[in-house]
This record gives sequence, C-alpha cells and structure tokens, in this order.
Amino acid sequence: MSLFESLKALASQAIDLVQNNPQIVEGIKKIIEENGGVSGLVQKFKEKGFGEVASSWIGTGDNQSIQSSDLVSVLGKEQISQLSEKVGLDPDATAGIVSQLLPLVIDKLSPDGQEPKQDIASQISSLASLFQK
Repeated sequence: MSLFESLKALASQAIDLVQNNPQIVEGIKKIIEENGGVSGLVQKFKEKGFGEVASSWIGTGDNQSIQSSDLVSVLGKEQISQLSEKVGLDPDATAGIVSQLLPLVIDKLSPDGQEPKQDIASQISSLASLFQK
C-alpha cells in the first residue's frame, strides 16, 4: 500500500469514527484543555515515557501511533471513563477511538511542526468540520 493510500484509508477511518461518535471531538478538546493545551499534553506524554510518540504528532514527519492501553496509562482511567460515559461507549472502545484520533488532531493543530499558540477550541471546531461528509 502506498503512502497516499495509507493516508486516504486513515482519513476515511477518522471520518467514520467521528461521524459515528460526533461527541468524541468535544471529548478530545476537553482532554487537551484539561491537560494544559497541546504543550501540557505533550509534556504529560513525555513524563510517562511517550515523549517521542507525542513529539512525532507535532513534528512534520509521520505520526507514530499509540496503543489504547498506553493512552490510558498517560491520561488515566478516570479521564477515559468520563469521556466514555459522555459518548456512550465502553472505556476500551473510547480509548481505542481517542488513540486513533488524538495523533491526527494534535498533528493538525500544529502545522509546520509548531505547537499552537492561539485558541485551540476554535481550531478544534474547525478541524471537526473536516471530518464531516
């Protein structure tokens, strides 16, 4: 599979995830805000041993993936459980969706490899529109 085909498949999967669970975007926004924005969230990943992974989401290269269990160990079960209640899914399914979408969201919020300095809430709202068919 070519890089373009991989990206196309990933984008299609993200669209399906968001369309089937539209409140997940609000949940990801809340996670970012509650963890001190993109910088604070990346720092939290660094502190838990996933700095290289999170840094790849900001960098201009390929985004490294994160396993849902690793995401839970960074964010904590409580944050995932709160989001799972909001979206109406079990915590494992919620962690799986967030582990797939968070790298994309952070990547799009940090064009040119720079952490966002402006209002991420409006940026995430704009980003959510990209996932609408």
